[in-house]
Amino acid sequence: MKNNKMLISVVMVLVVTWIVAYIFEPKLPEQVPTHWNSQGEVNGYTSKPWGVYMIPIVSTFTSLLLYVLAKVSPKGFKLKAAETVYELLILIIAIFMLGVMVLTFQAALDESIDINQWIMVGIGALFIVIGNYLTKVPKNFFIGIRTPWTLASDKVWFKTHRVASWTFVIAGMLTLLGGFFAWSMTWMTGVLVSVVLIPILYSLWAYKQIEGFEERS
Repeated sequence: MKNNKMLISVVMVLVVTWIVAYIFEPKLPEQVPTHWNSQGEVNGYTSKPWGVYMIPIVSTFTSLLLYVLAKVSPKGFKLKAAETVYELLILIIAIFMLGVMVLTFQAALDESIDINQWIMVGIGALFIVIGNYLTKVPKNFFIGIRTPWTLASDKVWFKTHRVASWTFVIAGMLTLLGGFFAWSMTWMTGVLVSVVLIPILYSLWAYKQIEGFEERS
């Protein structure tokens, strides 16, 4: 029942995403702004209807792909023990995509909106939420810190995701604050890059400590 409710929630968010795009379409210019530089200036456009429905298409395809991939996971990597958490992450991603779409549409209609600022706020919130669930995701090929060392050892997977959980939350808080207070984009990009690098490097170190690289007879 819980899984059915989560699936219904994802479908509802996707339906809302398409409806919102349809409502915005007549208001948007023929060339829809779809890319902004680090100063918040538009430097990329996409013609209708692709400029309007690009995010609904990507969001729908991503959700379907994540559901399908979970069903075809190889033995030893099934997500049954954390299926609810996995589907919750799919829901969170769909909601985030909806928020980004609405923000880009509003920025296309109102040039005074600093899209970089609010994108960073959204990314920060997303990282905080994901960070709180990382330790609940079992070893798999689709979500989490997937390195050769985490996939080779359950212990390394767990320890790496415990560290990654903290780095995601801390980086998310810094990014969220940076968005609100308009901190340097270069600095905040460095924070986000560290979220990826720290767990990867830690997984290598943890594997060396727990499993080692020497062949065992």
